[in-house]
Amino acid sequence: MYRIKYNNKDYGEFTKLSDALYERDALFYCNFDYDLLVECDLENKYENKVLPPFPEKRSKGRIRGIKVNKKEREGEILFDHKKRVFYIQKGDKKIGQYASMTEAFYYKKILMENNWDENALRSKITLRINMNRKLDLNKEYKVELIYCPNCRSKLKINQEECPSCGFNIKEYLTQKKVINEE
Repeated sequence: MYRIKYNNKDYGEFTKLSDALYERDALFYCNFDYDLLVECDLENKYENKVLPPFPEKRSKGRIRGIKVNKKEREGEILFDHKKRVFYIQKGDKKIGQYASMTEAFYYKKILMENNWDENALRSKITLRINMNRKLDLNKEYKVELIYCPNCRSKLKINQEECPSCGFNIKEYLTQKKVINEE
């Protein structure tokens, strides 16, 4: 049996390989929509072709000669229960202390892209925002808007005016709001 799967969804089982390949192409052509698939008039280019045989059973276990140890190649992210922080471990070496798993994964990704060179972390400047801390109302904080406060359209970084509605974002950010106590 040949099964068509896409995004963890089964789209059918077929006994003939040519039928399965045709159905797969038709589903891609119709963008995996069954309503469009009924009206699809795609020709079957696999009907008269001699297709290679596929083995029905795969051999169990690992393929000989290939030893893949993911921990050695990619390292791993561990949690230190005493310090209550995450760290990256590659072999016997511990790298960094991070407040969240997401942050540790981000730095692990940077290290993997640069062949585990720790100087890459020093050259990468990041800004950490603590969400649970209390804000000082007398201090001014840097604010970057992602969406326009007027029409909710997406903005580019450091854009001064909304492209859709013309709202002045620079003026909006510098404007001080005064609360009247009455």
